[in-house]
Amino acid sequence: MEKRVWGKDLQRVIQYNLQVRDTGSMEPEEMAEDARRLGADAVVLNVGGIYAWYESKVPGHHINEFLPEGRKLLEELIDACHRRKIAVIGRFDFSKAEDRVYLEHPQWFVKDPQGKPVIYGGQRMGAWSLLVSTCINGGYRGEAFAGRVLEEALRLLKLDGIFFNAPHMEDCWCENCQRKYQKMYHKELPQEKSQWEKDWKRRCLQENMEFLYRKIKQTDPPLPVVMYYSTYSEAGMELPEDLESKYRAADLICTEAQDILSAGKAALPYRWKPVLNMKLGRLLDGSPPPFGIIHSCPGMDWRHTGLPAAEHEYWMSQIPAAGGQLWHSLTGFGKTITDRRMLETVRRVNEKAAISNRWMKDARPATDVLLLWDGGKRSLDMAKAFLECHICFELLNVSMVSPERLSKVLAVALPDGVKPDAALARMLEEYVRQGGNLLVERTDTAPWPELETLMGILPETSCAGELQAAYGVLDAHLSPAVSEDIVPDESLSVIVREEMGPEPRLGETRFLPVRGRYLCVQPEQATMTLMTLVPPFAPPDGVGAPPERASFPVERTKIPLALYRTLGKGAVMSVCFGLSALVVQIGLEDQKLLLEQLFRMLAGKGKEVLAEKLPDGVHLSVWKKEQQGKRIWLLQLVNGTGERPLREGTPLRQLEVSLRVPADRCWRAASVLEHHPVTAVQTWDRLKLCLSGLDVWDLIVVEEEEDHGVVEEKTLSNDTEQSAGY
Repeated sequence: MEKRVWGKDLQRVIQYNLQVRDTGSMEPEEMAEDARRLGADAVVLNVGGIYAWYESKVPGHHINEFLPEGRKLLEELIDACHRRKIAVIGRFDFSKAEDRVYLEHPQWFVKDPQGKPVIYGGQRMGAWSLLVSTCINGGYRGEAFAGRVLEEALRLLKLDGIFFNAPHMEDCWCENCQRKYQKMYHKELPQEKSQWEKDWKRRCLQENMEFLYRKIKQTDPPLPVVMYYSTYSEAGMELPEDLESKYRAADLICTEAQDILSAGKAALPYRWKPVLNMKLGRLLDGSPPPFGIIHSCPGMDWRHTGLPAAEHEYWMSQIPAAGGQLWHSLTGFGKTITDRRMLETVRRVNEKAAISNRWMKDARPATDVLLLWDGGKRSLDMAKAFLECHICFELLNVSMVSPERLSKVLAVALPDGVKPDAALARMLEEYVRQGGNLLVERTDTAPWPELETLMGILPETSCAGELQAAYGVLDAHLSPAVSEDIVPDESLSVIVREEMGPEPRLGETRFLPVRGRYLCVQPEQATMTLMTLVPPFAPPDGVGAPPERASFPVERTKIPLALYRTLGKGAVMSVCFGLSALVVQIGLEDQKLLLEQLFRMLAGKGKEVLAEKLPDGVHLSVWKKEQQGKRIWLLQLVNGTGERPLREGTPLRQLEVSLRVPADRCWRAASVLEHHPVTAVQTWDRLKLCLSGLDVWDLIVVEEEEDHGVVEEKTLSNDTEQSAGY
C-alpha cells in the first residue's frame, strides 16, 4: 500500500508507549486490529532516539535488545496497520541517551552550573543503564546523530508522519550553549537562570526543530511533521507562544493536557484545560486543528493504571468538542495494558469523535469576543472567566493584532496587565470608532495616555491598594454632568435598566462582593459610571464580631468600578478591579452574573450566542460552516458537573441556548451524538434551542432548511454513521 497523505482531515490517534521488555509479546496483526477496533485513524509507534526499534547502523543508536532475531518487527507492524488503512506516525526522542554515549561524546550533553551531566534514573532499581540529558545545541540533536537517524529511518520505513517527543531545551551551561549565547546576545551566559534572556530557550528550540524539519523534507518532502507547542502554567507564560514560527518547523502541532490526579485534590488541573489548550493552538486565519494529547493515567507516577472512566471520558471529550484532534497516549499495547477498563472508554469517545469530526470539517468558531493574549496570569484569568461564564471567545497574541483581524469580531477584550503600545492603542481606537466594542480590565497605574483616552478617564489614576470585604453597587443612572444632548433618547441609562435591572438575581440584591486590586479613576464628563465602590465596614480582623457594629461608615462613594462610554459608532466598557480573578478564584454566582451582564450590555443584540440556561459545569463551544449552500451551526457541549475526580457522570436535563440567526430563514435541530430530543423556537432573529438532556458530550446540529417553520428532532444526514477506521 502506498503511504497515505495523513493529516489533511480531523484524526483520532492512538500512541502506544512501548516498553522494551514487552517487545517479545508484540504481534503486529493483533496490535493493528486492536487499533482498528478502538477507532484509530493513526497510531504513534516508537522508532528511534533513546532506543532504535529497527536494526540501526548509526553509531551510538542503542538497538532494542529485545527485538526478535530474524524478523523486522517494526516493518511488519507498519504493514499490518497500512492493510487496515491506519497511518503510522514515527516517534523519535532525542532528549536523552544512555551513559555509554555520554562517555564517548560528553560534548553532546547538558551540563549543570558545576559542569556535571544531568542524569535520569540514578536511583532506579534493576539492570538499566543511566540516561543522560542531551543538549539541544550539541551534535547529538544535530547532524552528528539525529540527522543521520532520521535519514536512515525514512529510507528503511514506510512512515506516514514524524513526531518528536520531549523536544524542548533543558537548562544547560555547557560550552556549546555558552558560545551560542555569546554569539546571539553579545554577552556571557549568566550563571543565574533568572537572568537569561526570555527568548533564549525558545530560539534554541526553534532552530533545532527547523534543522530536523529541513532534514526530513530533504528526504521525504510530503511527510508531515508534528511539533509540540507550549500552553501555560497556573502562573501564566513567560512569553506567549508564537504559533506562526511553529509552522516554519512543522506541518501540524500538538500539546498535552495531563489530568494529574496523583497530585491530590488541592492541585487538580483546571477543569477546562483541554479546551483552553485547543484555543491556544489555533491560528485565526486558518491552520490545521491542533492535536490534544490525553494521557490515560492519573499521573506518570501511576502510569500503569487508568483514570476513572467518568473523569477520563469528560477529559477526552473536550478535545474534539473544542475543535481539536484527539490523540490518546496509552502505556503499553493491547495485551500488556493492565487497566483494560480504559479501552472501552477510548473506543466510545472515538466513536463519537468520528461522527463529530465529519460535521466539524471546515467549521469555524462562532466568536463573540477576541481576547488579546500575552500569556500572563491575568490574561489566563480572563480566559478562564470567559469559559466559566459561557462567553464564546478566541485568543489572539497581542503581537498578531491587525485591523483586519479586529474587524471580524463583535467585541475585543483587553485583559488586566496587557500593555498596549501606541500602535495597538491606535488600532483599538479605530476599531471602536468603526463600530467595535472594547472590554478593558485594568488595575495598573502605569501611564498609558492612549488607553486612558479609550477608557474615557482623566489622566489622574492612582491605585488605592488591595480591597478586602468590599462591595460594588450598580448605578442605573447617569452622572448629573452628562446632559441629554450628549446622551439622547437611546440613552445608556435605558441600556443599564434593560440589561442589568430586570435580572432578578442581581436586581434583588444591593451589594456585590469585590476583593483584590482596584484602580481609582476619574471619569470624563461623557463617561457613564455603571458600578461604584462601597468600602469595607471593618478591617479583616474586625469583621467577625460584634454584629452590632457591622454598619457601614460610608454607604456609598463616587469611586467607579465599572465605566461605559461611546466612541464613534462603538463603545468601551472598563472594569477597574480584578473581576476575572474573582470569577476564577472565588466564583460566587453574583460575580459570574456581573461579568455576563456587563459583556451582554457591551455586545448588545449583536451577541451571536447566549447561554440561556447552562450549569457552571458545562462547556459550550459553537461553530459555523456552510455546506451545499446551507448555513449550519454546530453546538458542542461537554458535561463536567460533579466533584472531581469524577466517579460517575451527572446527567443534566432541560438546557437552553439561543443563537442569533437571520429572521427570514427557518431551521431544524438535532442531537447527533447522544440523541436526546431537541426543540427549537424561533422569535424574530433569535433561535432558542431547548435540550432535553446532556450526559457527557453531545453535538447539536442546527441546519438551515428550505421549507417554512422550525422542524423539531429531524434526523440529519450521517448522524449515526459508525467509525470504520480511516
